[in-house]
Amino acid sequence: MGKFKEFLITEDIGLGDIGPRIDRFYNSSFLDSKIGGAFSTGSNAKESPTLGQADNMPDVSLAIPSVERTGRIVHLEIKRNPIYVRLSDGTEAHFSYDEYRRIEGKPEIGKTMTLIFQRHPEDKMQQASKIDKAMVL
Repeated sequence: MGKFKEFLITEDIGLGDIGPRIDRFYNSSFLDSKIGGAFSTGSNAKESPTLGQADNMPDVSLAIPSVERTGRIVHLEIKRNPIYVRLSDGTEAHFSYDEYRRIEGKPEIGKTMTLIFQRHPEDKMQQASKIDKAMVL
């Protein structure tokens, strides 16, 4: 038991009987009903869900979702900063010079290119996404 909790339980002069009151409150069903098992006490340890996760909360995955787009290169502007590539499926990509050099294969108009983005598959917003990998087949 921690020294402060021990002090609260055994202190009689300045705090009165606050030690036993705190202990009763901590182990009461009233506190369990209010916090819903956020931390497990002796009385509700077996009923509580896994530490830090409530029953009604969905599982949260920390994996970054990705989307893969494949199409023929229909527009390529190499003499521009950033380098611009548009695929036949409407996907547009902008590359810095260093990113362009990391593309697997040589991009040319008419070749098939695959882009892998960090993006949720159901996200339909027009915002740019980070390109994880670019390959020319």
